Amino acid sequence: MGRDYKEIYTQLECDLFTAGAYLDEADVIYVDDEGLINGTDNFFTFEGAHQPFAGNGLIMGTDDEGESTDCKVSFNEVKDKVKFYDRYELSLGIQMGIIKTF
Repeated sequence: MGRDYKEIYTQLECDLFTAGAYLDEADVIYVDDEGLINGTDNFFTFEGAHQPFAGNGLIMGTDDEGESTDCKVSFNEVKDKVKFYDRYELSLGIQMGIIKTF
């Protein structure tokens, strides 16, 4: 990922990012690592990920050397597996047990 990291910051509109979830076939969801402390009201979940994420997410593939590649997950699969929430919806969903954390 060496040469691509600056573009990830731009795409995520953040100052610090992390790998939020590892998907099948070496795809990765990168997320704003400060999403919970920077005041965002936008959240998302991805089916199979261990927790909801705050802010923006970016799915990229990786090769055997850790360099960025095109992701292998299809647009339709992402569309089926991602859900978006505002802060209130997320809080309510967690309280009701609809949205799982860890």
